[in-house]
Amino acid sequence: MNITKETISTNSQKIRNKAVSLVTNLHQKSRPEQGYLDTPEAHLYYEVTGCGTPILMLHGNSQSHHVFHSYKRNLQKNYQVILMDSRGHGRSRTVRKYFTIHDMACDAAALLDHLGIAKAILFGFSDGANIALEFACCFPERTLAVISASGNALPHGLRLPVRLGTQLTGSVLGILKNCLPDCSFQKQLENRLQLNALLTDSPNLPANRLQKIQAPVLLLAGTRDLIKTSHTRWMAEQIPDSQLRLIEGGTHNVLFSREQQCLKYILDFILENQQASAVSEKTK
Repeated sequence: MNITKETISTNSQKIRNKAVSLVTNLHQKSRPEQGYLDTPEAHLYYEVTGCGTPILMLHGNSQSHHVFHSYKRNLQKNYQVILMDSRGHGRSRTVRKYFTIHDMACDAAALLDHLGIAKAILFGFSDGANIALEFACCFPERTLAVISASGNALPHGLRLPVRLGTQLTGSVLGILKNCLPDCSFQKQLENRLQLNALLTDSPNLPANRLQKIQAPVLLLAGTRDLIKTSHTRWMAEQIPDSQLRLIEGGTHNVLFSREQQCLKYILDFILENQQASAVSEKTK
């Protein structure tokens, strides 16, 4: 075979074209996306950015996806970050007056279906952590790992003053709703009642359900959290493959007030489990 300048030039051009194509594909995969998913029960807002292993981030009660802004900025460098507003929160809507943590976990599964994602890491804060654990129970084959920050497994996991406060709030809101005439304010009362009910009636993750979680779970909490420390320890004892990180002096907001410390725990946890999965695949 005679190698000429023309041959070299042609091959070089092919290599350059291939390189451009690869860079273009990478850019397309990491290009931010946002939109809405309509299900029979909800109108769900979501955002996707970055590329790599998918991490679905789930916010807490009365919040929106914006609470994860800083974590998104850090994680999108190496992972595909998926943000969503849970039904009844932020830009998402629901057609049902009453819904549960289980319903919200099903919403998360529907969003992954919509995005064509088979498996993901679930990263949740507060009620979002409860949704992530519920997801792991209901969809074990779709759960790569769970990062649960300041979550609880049962309503009585809340410290007593917090639990009594939410119950009293629910009673007052119920009385106001029944006494006031139909008006726009009543709609707001209904929404507040629903969000309050998520604290008083959910989640429902007794020992026998936690014990069936197959994915590795990182439990993060502060020692001054709204969740009883004894309850968080109990959760860690029930979940077969769990790591517990109790942050001394941390409050319910510890995920954000001690962000650098928590981020290190999270990245170490993800990397450790990715390495374990890689070793497991090689031995098959």
